[in-house]
Amino acid sequence: MDTSNMTQEELDLWSDINNPNNDADMDDWADAHNPNNEDYLD
Repeated sequence: MDTSNMTQEELDLWSDINNPNNDADMDDWADAHNPNNEDYLD
């Protein structure tokens, strides 16, 4: 995964997903990139 062009919000979410102590997963990533979801990153 190329993180060089991610926004700060994406980087924060990505680090959460890759942190074994955090509950975030790829479902959260999908939600953040789904315009129909309330967690969408503008």
